[in-house]
Amino acid sequence: MTAPDQGELGAVRRWGFLTTHALSLIYVTQHPHSTVREIAGAVGVTERATHAVLGDLREAGIIDRQRNGRRNSYDVNFERLARFRREGTAPGLVPEDFVSFLMAALLDLRPED
Repeated sequence: MTAPDQGELGAVRRWGFLTTHALSLIYVTQHPHSTVREIAGAVGVTERATHAVLGDLREAGIIDRQRNGRRNSYDVNFERLARFRREGTAPGLVPEDFVSFLMAALLDLRPED
């Protein structure tokens, strides 16, 4: 038996390996002058959800927002991100090398000034 496609079920539940927070952080790293609408479209969530995610990231000190006229610019605080809860809810599960690799990959995504 094959897995049903979206047409057979109506709406198929979707999930991804990376969280909405991670995807938003990746997009903001690559596009620091993007709008909430652009971030939401790239990540595939609503603008309301994007506002919530950006608020969480700001509250955690991972991103800073600067107002430039009618637009915002976002700066990722990589030092704070490196100290942030690396292991989530499973202490000891995530190898340090894995986290270091992810941090280095995120740093490489920054646009050149």
